[in-house]
Amino acid sequence: MIIIQHHELMYNKYDIDTLEYNIDRLGLRRLLITQKLTPDFCVKYLLNPEEHGMCVEDQYISKDDILLYQKHITKEELEILFIREKLLEEK
Repeated sequence: MIIIQHHELMYNKYDIDTLEYNIDRLGLRRLLITQKLTPDFCVKYLLNPEEHGMCVEDQYISKDDILLYQKHITKEELEILFIREKLLEEK
């Protein structure tokens, strides 16, 4: 697996496996804006900034931000995955 740095997100597209492998080196907001992400990835990482956020702006990513920058994701699928994730956390 390759190691990527935060600034490289602006110049290259990466697959989800590579992004997950490098998640602790990457800013969540920059990921949101520069990469094509899956709904699962968004719920797991972007909506969970306490664990994976690098900076203050990562703490303020909302579902609306995800829908704005990830046009291929629908509000319905994001909501379903978010609810599922919360239910799994409660167990």
